Amino acid sequence: MILSIDIGNTATKLALVRGTRVASRVVVSAEAGARVVDHVLLRLLRRVRNLDGVAISSVRPDATESVVRAVVRRTGRYPIVVNHRTPMPIEIAVRRPERVGTDRLCAVCGALRGRRRDAIVITVGTAITVNLVRNRVFRGGVIMPGVGMSLAAMHHFTAQLPKLDLDRSPPTRIDDTESAMRWGALLSGAGGIQLAVDLLEKGSRRRLPRLATGGDVPRVVPWLPANTLLQDDLTLLGLASIVRYNLAA
Repeated sequence: MILSIDIGNTATKLALVRGTRVASRVVVSAEAGARVVDHVLLRLLRRVRNLDGVAISSVRPDATESVVRAVVRRTGRYPIVVNHRTPMPIEIAVRRPERVGTDRLCAVCGALRGRRRDAIVITVGTAITVNLVRNRVFRGGVIMPGVGMSLAAMHHFTAQLPKLDLDRSPPTRIDDTESAMRWGALLSGAGGIQLAVDLLEKGSRRRLPRLATGGDVPRVVPWLPANTLLQDDLTLLGLASIVRYNLAA
């Protein structure tokens, strides 16, 4: 059993991974304090007898240390805190590897389980990323605002556009400001994904397997590129694959 922890912009996901599947999973708001994370860890690990390892991906450095302390306290293990120097089952071939979000790298590792060596990996969350990996080499990709970020930006940078919360389903109207904003955020994200996939495949000169993951994938499913495989928890599964890679080294 492997403990995977993904510290994201809006939430922290903690999961126990057995083999190639997530056995149990808990999501904690990014606003939750260290005590909440500690309590969740205690509850999650209550029935775990054999823990093979722990790995953490974080895009919030201010939250990382408290989670590390909680893991050490509850497991007696110091976790792998993934960065660009961490041994992992892919190589990184970009100009500034230290600037690549570890969540992107972990999602790619999760997508390349088994014999797959090439993929376009789409993550849809606070931000949307479209990432290219060829022959297990991460080649970079595209980052764009997520649906919620687009809505927030329209409100923040204009005098009259309202502040809107996210809906799980597309609006049914197209004849008022609110529906216009919602459609704009949805279609800009979905269209951006399609154009990014086209760009990356053009450079690769062939069609590649496409996988999509992330909490906001349901919002853009109708407009994802054809033959996109939906896969939950790629980042968590990728963290587990990094643990196994280091255990085998």
